[in-house]
Amino acid sequence: MRRLNVLAVLFGMLAALFTGAGAAHAASSADPVRALRQQFAAGRGVLVSETARTIISGDKHTYISRTTGRIGFGKSGVVGYDLTSREVITPDLRATLPPEELEAMRAPLRAVNVGPYTYVQGFQWGPMPEGKTWITFGKDNASWQDYGQRGDQLVDVLSPARLRFVISKASSPRSGEYRGTLKMQNLYSEPGSFNPENHTVSFRLFVDEAGLPVRLITRYSSKQEDYTRDGEWVSRIHRNVVDTRYRWHANVKITAPPASAIVEFNDLPANRQPNFGIPLVIHPDDRAVAE
Repeated sequence: MRRLNVLAVLFGMLAALFTGAGAAHAASSADPVRALRQQFAAGRGVLVSETARTIISGDKHTYISRTTGRIGFGKSGVVGYDLTSREVITPDLRATLPPEELEAMRAPLRAVNVGPYTYVQGFQWGPMPEGKTWITFGKDNASWQDYGQRGDQLVDVLSPARLRFVISKASSPRSGEYRGTLKMQNLYSEPGSFNPENHTVSFRLFVDEAGLPVRLITRYSSKQEDYTRDGEWVSRIHRNVVDTRYRWHANVKITAPPASAIVEFNDLPANRQPNFGIPLVIHPDDRAVAE
């Protein structure tokens, strides 16, 4: 998937994920929010491995995206991330999609966030100026991701406030697991065209003995306007599952790409052409539920 692409969002649902036991150890009475806050220190962070799947109404394919990388902390919380996403070219896709689409899907998408700026490599938005390999978002174009979203996971459990809210909506069918349903509009309050406020999300959150999140599985359906190969817009239902795993106690330092390789999103040649594409609106990613 390419974040903010006008084509189909390529992540979805695989119900079998929700029948597994998950990766959590038996949890004690540890407080997950307190355990999370104890991890916040400069130079520390968490490693992420994520698989997202989608099934789209009217489409016979299952689309799979995998994201790996690291998220860095400061004294007050997340201060940056470095994540790379890749599409999985299944035999079914290889047999049915044209070579040019398969080639575009093979290209990795890397997003590096440092403070208010997000640097993206592999985002297809027309030709790049000579010598530039990164597109930057910030200030005039807010953040690359929406409302704390990183990778394909809509629910942010690395924010103490949001983690507390998620837990408040959960039951605990067994030790080390929180399961429930929440409305995204109650998790992210800022409105906007990319705000997933209308989504109802089912979740399973697993924590380890210390109370730290080690696995989060979310499932939801969304209505998307997809641009077809025939040049038409059609409304389709996307059924999504995102499975994110966290590995703790990592030393993490996130650095921005070299300035000489960066171009501002607004300065891309495509954005200077009249009537190019569709108006793009991106919103800040740090509007958390009040502490």
